Amino acid sequence: MAKCQAATKLTLREYEGAQHLVKAGYFLNVSDFVRSAVRDKLDAMKPTLVRKVSPKAAQNEIYRYIKSHPDVYPDEIADALNLDIKTVMDAVATLMSKKKVGESA
Repeated sequence: MAKCQAATKLTLREYEGAQHLVKAGYFLNVSDFVRSAVRDKLDAMKPTLVRKVSPKAAQNEIYRYIKSHPDVYPDEIADALNLDIKTVMDAVATLMSKKKVGESA
């Protein structure tokens, strides 16, 4: 995986808080803390990071996902593929009408 660098400035209070957690053994160093904080924020915001795809592209992606995850629900598909729930519901309805997927989707 390619690595990128992002410089940032912390307040003294933020830095000391991170240092305290490092000294307590929760993180290897302040950089490790910052990486963890970025991952946590990205995970927390994931539902808002919805991709826009065409209906046909959504159907194709969702079909492949359902084939590899047979007992999946539409909200789980939306989360996994970063798609809007309406896009998923419409695509699943279309796939069901074409008899490509069954009721469990």
